[in-house]
Amino acid sequence: MLKLFYSPMACSLSCHVALEESGLRYETVEINTKTQANLSASYTAINPLGKVPALAIEGRILTEAAAILSYIADRVPEKELLPPAGTLKRAIAHEWLNFLSSTVHIAFRPVFRPERLAEGEGCVNSVRRLGVSGVVEALKHAEAKLGKAPYTLGERFSLCDGYLMVFFLWSRREGLVASMPEFPAMRAMASRLLTRPTVQAAMKAEGLAIPAV
Repeated sequence: MLKLFYSPMACSLSCHVALEESGLRYETVEINTKTQANLSASYTAINPLGKVPALAIEGRILTEAAAILSYIADRVPEKELLPPAGTLKRAIAHEWLNFLSSTVHIAFRPVFRPERLAEGEGCVNSVRRLGVSGVVEALKHAEAKLGKAPYTLGERFSLCDGYLMVFFLWSRREGLVASMPEFPAMRAMASRLLTRPTVQAAMKAEGLAIPAV
């Protein structure tokens, strides 16, 4: 059975949603990053980087959300959670997954973890303030890529959507939302996803309320 190591409302939520969408048998283990459970010796033995998500597959640990999402989709090709391998559409899906991982996700680090990038209260506050502008810039690119389509890949839901939804929800956090411009395309997409039973089931399992966006 697959085992997902996650932290509530972390990017691992996208993998949790993917497992719900897949119909595969799985279990979860909460590794709460807010309490630094991810830095415990027991978890770093699983993922030495101390990050979530991690997916245990027959004794092997797979890390990185983009890789996990691709693996889950390929386990159930009949579900069409990502386009078929070897197609241009699949390449575009990977373009989205890599963009979200390398550009959007990383943009939040100076906002959520400024103390890892600077020392001293003044410097930390400056890093956080500059980080907000980086988040805005990254999400503007995501909004433009989404355009007028209902989902990242067009008219059909894919696992790219759950990944983007997580970052949109992050942008709605208290203390950050006031600095964010409107992102109507992402808001509409997130609203659609939040009505999906799979999304609701994953969020409920993580103890998360369904937000009004």
